[in-house]
Amino acid sequence: MATSPNYRSGSRRGGQYRSGQGRDVYRQERNGYVYGNLAHQLEEIPERRKQPGRKRRTKTYPQPKPVAMPSIGFSSFVFLMAALSLVLVAGFMYLHVQSGITQMKNEVISLQSEIADAKQENDDAYQKVMDSVDLSEVYAIATGQLGMIQAVDNQVYKYDNKKSDMVKQYGDIPASSK
Repeated sequence: MATSPNYRSGSRRGGQYRSGQGRDVYRQERNGYVYGNLAHQLEEIPERRKQPGRKRRTKTYPQPKPVAMPSIGFSSFVFLMAALSLVLVAGFMYLHVQSGITQMKNEVISLQSEIADAKQENDDAYQKVMDSVDLSEVYAIATGQLGMIQAVDNQVYKYDNKKSDMVKQYGDIPASSK
């Protein structure tokens, strides 16, 4: 048998390398001689012989036949269709109610905008009336044409109403003596 080199990187078995012996000396190991880190193996272990072809047979299993799905009965079919129709009707009713709510919200928004426009028109009309009234002209007409005179202090009755700002007169004011 031919020998083939067995390269080992520094065999350290047996403690010879660490026991203080030099690296460059010949040492005998179990299977050969070592010079440095190069080791030649004198006897090579023969390769294992392969035994003549025993081929493993793969087991073949029969293919399972597809299982037929069981059919549903008539009563199950009717129940499923009733449940489906119930879900569809509930869905359409929900959509109808949602559209009604959306429509009402839009109507409320339009009515609120109409109210805001009417308030603005009323405020503008009130301001126009207030601007058109000249108090000095009213005083001149009342004193000149209608004969009204300015009230004197003893003709003015003061009343404190603690419940409201409005006073209702249910009778005549007593005549004052001059």
